[in-house]
Amino acid sequence: MESIKSILSQLKNGTPADRSDRQPEVSETGRQTNPSAECRICGGVGVVHPLGGDGKPRYGEVIPCVCSRERLLRERYERMLKFCQLPAATEDWTFENFDASGALREAYEAALELAEERGIKWLTLVGPVDVGKSHLSVAICRRWLARGKPARYVLVPLMLEELRSSYQWEGEYDRQLDFLLKVPLLVLDDLGTQKPTEWVIEKLMLVVDYRYVNALPLVVTTNRPLDDLPGDTERRIGSRLLRAPFGKVVYIDATEYRLRRRRGAS
Repeated sequence: MESIKSILSQLKNGTPADRSDRQPEVSETGRQTNPSAECRICGGVGVVHPLGGDGKPRYGEVIPCVCSRERLLRERYERMLKFCQLPAATEDWTFENFDASGALREAYEAALELAEERGIKWLTLVGPVDVGKSHLSVAICRRWLARGKPARYVLVPLMLEELRSSYQWEGEYDRQLDFLLKVPLLVLDDLGTQKPTEWVIEKLMLVVDYRYVNALPLVVTTNRPLDDLPGDTERRIGSRLLRAPFGKVVYIDATEYRLRRRRGAS
C-alpha cells in the first residue's frame, strides 16, 4: 500500500487534477474549505489517468485525483486534532474570534507570530485567570494543525498525572515522555497549578530543557510570577522561559475575558 507521502508526491508531479485551479485546504475548525458533491475532474471515481510527456493521458495507469487528496488531508487533520487533545467546547477559540483590543493586543500579535512561525518559537503568557490565555493557546494549536503540523495541548497537572500513571505499562512512560519532548508544538497550560514535588519539577525541567536546547516551539500559560513558580526553588524553569533568545514573555493586565466579550456583544 502506498504511503500518503507517496500519493501526495505523485499528485504534485503532473496529474490533470493538480493543473486545475482547485487547491485543497482544511480550515481551523476542520471543515473542507472547497467541498463539492462530485468532483468535476474524476466524476467521483477518485482516480485519474496521469499525463505523459506528450501531454496525452496514459490510460494504462491511474493515480489519485485531487479530491482523494482532499479526503486524505481532511482525515489526517481529524487524526491530528484528536491527538492534540484540545479542551471540549473550544471549537470557536480561534484567532478570528479573539477580542484583541486594548491590553490583549500584544498577546494576540505574539501568539499569531508563533502560530505562523514568523519569528518567536517560545511564548509565555502570564496573567490572572480568564484573561484569554487559554483561548490564544488553543488558537495557536488550531492554526498549526490547519497547516498540517502536529501539536499537543496539555493541562500541566493532568499531563504529569498521566505521565506518572504510565509507569504501570511497560514502555509507556518512555513513549509518552519522548512525545512531549519532541512533538513539533507543545502547549503547557496552567503551569504552576501542579503539586510541587521533586519528581514533578524534575519532569517539567526535563521537558523545558530539551525543547530549549533543540529550539522546539513551546507555549506556556501561567498565573504565577515566573520567578516564583511552585517548587522551582532554583528558578531554573522560570529562567529558561525568561531568557530563551527565541522566546517572548507577555504579561496580560486585562479584565476578565468573558466579561469583555459580554460587553462587546451588548
